[in-house]
Amino acid sequence: MKPFEEFIKTKEVKRIFPDIELAKSLVEETETRTEIALEMKLDDKRARVIFELLYDSLRELIDALLALDGYKSYSHEAAIIYLKKFSNFSDFEISSLDSFRKIRIASKYYGKPAKIEDAVRIKEQFQTLKEKILKIINSKLKQK
Repeated sequence: MKPFEEFIKTKEVKRIFPDIELAKSLVEETETRTEIALEMKLDDKRARVIFELLYDSLRELIDALLALDGYKSYSHEAAIIYLKKFSNFSDFEISSLDSFRKIRIASKYYGKPAKIEDAVRIKEQFQTLKEKILKIINSKLKQK
């Protein structure tokens, strides 16, 4: 994984004015997506949908964090790497998120749907990751 600053140089991430309203909107939007994903019965037919909904929820939360800090990312990888700036994320969690990113790309763009095991893995880690990201977001919102 390359450093976050490299994504700025390659214009995969750009500086913007911090956007509190965008951040709040993204957080709100993830709630609906999360609720739907967690209510769905997990089976072969729904594994891909559940996986993508949960991954996209995490990605939107990271995008909300980026917006608060004055960034717009056009790269899922850059967004995940950004979390390394915060000490409450372990290498395992960053690696898991990157693994989820690769599964999502394979599913969305290369016709390799997420499997039940993938959906189970993201569901197992989802709540912890979500809470850690939201804790940072809420802390930043209180400061603004």
